[in-house]
Amino acid sequence: MFISGQRVDEIKKVLVVDDNPAIQEIVSELITGVGFIPLTASGGKEALIKADSEGPDLILLDINMPDMDGWTVLRKLKDEGITDSSKVMMLTATTDVGTDIFGLQDVVSGYIRKPFNNKDLSDRLREVLEEKPSEQPDEVKDLGGLFSFLSKRKSAPSEGMEKTRRSAKKYELRRGLSYLVKEQKPERSFDIFVDQVTHNIPGLCITRQYPATVRQEWGLEKTPIIWLSNQLGKVYVNPSNIGILGDTVIRFIEKADDSVIMIDGIEFLIVNNGFDKVLKMIHRITEVVMEYRSRLIISVDPRALDIRELALLERNMESIEGELPPVRATR
Repeated sequence: MFISGQRVDEIKKVLVVDDNPAIQEIVSELITGVGFIPLTASGGKEALIKADSEGPDLILLDINMPDMDGWTVLRKLKDEGITDSSKVMMLTATTDVGTDIFGLQDVVSGYIRKPFNNKDLSDRLREVLEEKPSEQPDEVKDLGGLFSFLSKRKSAPSEGMEKTRRSAKKYELRRGLSYLVKEQKPERSFDIFVDQVTHNIPGLCITRQYPATVRQEWGLEKTPIIWLSNQLGKVYVNPSNIGILGDTVIRFIEKADDSVIMIDGIEFLIVNNGFDKVLKMIHRITEVVMEYRSRLIISVDPRALDIRELALLERNMESIEGELPPVRATR
């Protein structure tokens, strides 16, 4: 059977996963108008069944669904190997649009924000399914070091690493340990972090400061930087989506084998998520740091926390305040 001169089995299929029938209908019409075949699923469980049986070329996946949220569906799609052949774009009504791409970059081709513009959606479908290259903003190119690192680390060990200094290291951080640096401004933390990444240790920097400013001030050229910002339209990690942030850091540690992570902006994360959620994320990261014998540096202004919060944050971490003497390490 042919449609517009093409065999039906040659036309690309798009699976729309959304619990709203109106969204399904509108998006299906757009998909048909662009020249692709629409499929629909009303929830996560149905989506997994259809994705397996139909083998769609693209899945438009809603995040908020009653039976199973989009991130759970996405993880199952990845675990079952479906994302190896089916592309995924997230449908989201929230403002944390940049997080979806950043946190799950390897299995997400992009996002579509609700309410969407029909023309924009049609253009995105063509862009993804016809594999037309799109122009990336400067900050995407800047953050590409992290994406390259996560995908090519095993084959390109020097990817995303700073040029090595000839001078000896100022600070020896023991592998498998996490360090809490108490300071009003993250100057000491950056000094320690830069010292590590310029001595053959791949690093990841999470900061409230604008990446270009950090690179200029601290001489970082290749180290991937995650910018914690809630500005819509920028490439960033939204501070409210703390689960994706934690997953991104953990993936980096697992890929790097021997690495150093710096987090500047804990206070900002607490304001956006609450202390308990941030503490839970830090505990997850410190456990992976121990397992993979990595290093973690967290800068915190002690004035922003009460005694109980500071004590909980310091648990399982080495506390640093005042002058930092070199830490003798056994590698």
